[in-house]
Amino acid sequence: MPPKPVKPTPGPSQASNLTANAGNAVDENLLKAIRNIVQSVIHEENNALREEIRRAVSPLKAALETCEGTLQEHEEGLNGLDSRLEAMEKQYDQLYDNYKILQAKTDDLENRGRRCNIRILHVKEGLESGNPTKFVANLLTEILGGPGGLQSPPTLDRAHRTGPANGVAHGLSSHDSTTSRRRSSAGLSKRRAEFIEVKKLLRGKEGVRYGLVYPARLRVSFQGEENMFDTPQAVKDFIANKM
Repeated sequence: MPPKPVKPTPGPSQASNLTANAGNAVDENLLKAIRNIVQSVIHEENNALREEIRRAVSPLKAALETCEGTLQEHEEGLNGLDSRLEAMEKQYDQLYDNYKILQAKTDDLENRGRRCNIRILHVKEGLESGNPTKFVANLLTEILGGPGGLQSPPTLDRAHRTGPANGVAHGLSSHDSTTSRRRSSAGLSKRRAEFIEVKKLLRGKEGVRYGLVYPARLRVSFQGEENMFDTPQAVKDFIANKM
């Protein structure tokens, strides 16, 4: 029989290389296993964290959606209020203008009615004999009759006493009360009194003529030009610019 081949016995250097290669293979496998474990743990933790965040955010998202809807409703309501307020302001301005017009008309009617009043002083009580209207008409005819005066008793609406010795007769036309002392309402008297200051400013100025015109306007004539003013401030501006 032929002799069996004898395997060569590895030397010390070859044994060291084999040991090193085996150690490297183990290290790589261990690192790979550790890497896989870490990745798996991170993935699981990441998923758990995502789920936790989702559960925490869901109520907040619902609350935000509710707030958004509420804010939208409030915005629409405020826009509607703005439109209504604008319409009310326009209506108020119109009503205020109408009020001023009606106030002026009422004041004018009141003062025109007062122009027909005649105040008679120091008439003894009892002389009217129960018919003051007829008595006052005859009294006015007696006092104011004659050439250029009353030719017949004036037509009176009513006559009455306002105090122990005063009487007031209300004529149906201002023509019957031309000799009376005219009385103005408190509002008109105040408006006419507002011109006192500017009348003092005009007094003594050369070439200036002025006077109050019913109901409460100031007429100023200067250098052949006539001007009408409704407010004292307008007169002051005229004085400052023209005189």
